[in-house]
Amino acid sequence: MKEKILVVDDDSSIVELIQLILEQKGFDVRTNETGANLSEIINEFLPDLILLDIRLPNNRLGTEICKELKQKYSIPIILFSAERQVLYKDCNADDFIAKPFEIKNLVDTIKMHLKSGEKV
Repeated sequence: MKEKILVVDDDSSIVELIQLILEQKGFDVRTNETGANLSEIINEFLPDLILLDIRLPNNRLGTEICKELKQKYSIPIILFSAERQVLYKDCNADDFIAKPFEIKNLVDTIKMHLKSGEKV
């Protein structure tokens, strides 16, 4: 069964690129460009990992969304942003990737967190 990744970013070109890359690597990918209705999407899609941008529409912050999601779910969350000084640990995120990112680094980081969450 394919591992599922939920990508949340308001930049449609980045979303399309990440979706293409991850699908080529064998992942099942769902995207969201607003950060709205994430609990509904998570409950339906059941992602194995969430890739979450810091800046979203309507002044929503990925760090705040991360805090909310971490209270409800035990899903690894990787924040990503062009902002270099993100205190991702403060919102209980599992990791941070700076934009622009190298494709290999993105894929390796995702795989590392998926592997660390495997059930034995």
